[in-house]
Amino acid sequence: MLKDVVSKLDYSTFDEIALVIFALAFGTVIYGAFRLRSESTERFSSIPLSDLVQDPIKHEKTTEKSN
Repeated sequence: MLKDVVSKLDYSTFDEIALVIFALAFGTVIYGAFRLRSESTERFSSIPLSDLVQDPIKHEKTTEKSN
């Protein structure tokens, strides 16, 4: 019974749904990346080079130490 139901499923609709979901997620990420301010991108770009990250609210450099 279940084998008959599964064998008759058409997977092409799932492919199209997955493609639409991927396109929406990709578009959202690209849109969010282009909306960043230049100050934010400068701050994010310095993260791999040093542990000093400027706090955008206080405008001072802070270091985060993990315990």
